[in-house]
Amino acid sequence: MNIALIVFAGKGTRVKSPIPKQFIKIHDKELVIYTIEQFQKNQNIDEIVLVTHPDYIDLVKKLVKQYELSKVKNILPGGETRQDSVRLGLLSMEYDEKDNVLIHDGDRPLVSQEIIDSNINQLNEFSAVCTMIYHRNALKEVSNLGRNKKINDIDADIQTPQSFKFGLIKKYHLLRQNEEFSDDASIVERDIEVCYIPGNKYNFKITTDGDLEHFKNLIEQNEKNN
Repeated sequence: MNIALIVFAGKGTRVKSPIPKQFIKIHDKELVIYTIEQFQKNQNIDEIVLVTHPDYIDLVKKLVKQYELSKVKNILPGGETRQDSVRLGLLSMEYDEKDNVLIHDGDRPLVSQEIIDSNINQLNEFSAVCTMIYHRNALKEVSNLGRNKKINDIDADIQTPQSFKFGLIKKYHLLRQNEEFSDDASIVERDIEVCYIPGNKYNFKITTDGDLEHFKNLIEQNEKNN
C-alpha cells in the first residue's frame, strides 16, 4: 500500500496573511488543496493522511468533503515543529511495516506525478528515498554516495516527497525524537542507504509572499495554456 502523509501544521508567519498560508485561496481554491489533489489523482496512491494545526482540523474536514478528496482517510493534529508533526502523524497511523509512506510538505503544491511515481518505484529497491535538485557537480557526487554520506554535504536543494517503508521511518522518528533534523531523510541517513532522485524547479516550497506570487503566476499561465 502507498500512503501519502501530507504535513501542513505550521502558521506560515513569513507570509503576510491573517490565516495560515496553506488556507489562502489562489483562484478560488485553497493552496493546500492543490497539493492534496496531486496525490488524490495519482493512480499509485491508495490513501492520504493529513496533519494540520489543531485549530484547523474542522476546516480541513470541511475542505476534504467540499473537494471530494476520497483518498483522505485521516486528519490529525500536528505539533510544535514539522518534525513533531510528522512523528505524531506516524504514531497515529496503523499500517503494515512494509507499506510505503510518502511524506510531503503541504506547501509544495506543484509536485509532479512523475516525482510521486519515482518515489514509489524506488521503494521497490530501497527503504528510504529523498527528492532533491542537484547543483554543479553534485550529480557525480550523488552517484557515488555511500551509506554514511550526509544529505547536507551534497550541493543540492532538498525537496519532498521523502519516502520510506512505514515501519522504518516510524522507528527512527521515535529513536531520534530528541534530536533536531531539517528533513526526514536526514533522520535515517546515518544507518540506512538513501536513494536520491531528481526533483524539479516547480516543486518549490511556498514560504514567502514572493513564493506565493510566483505560484499564482504559474497557475494563471497554466489556465491560459489550457
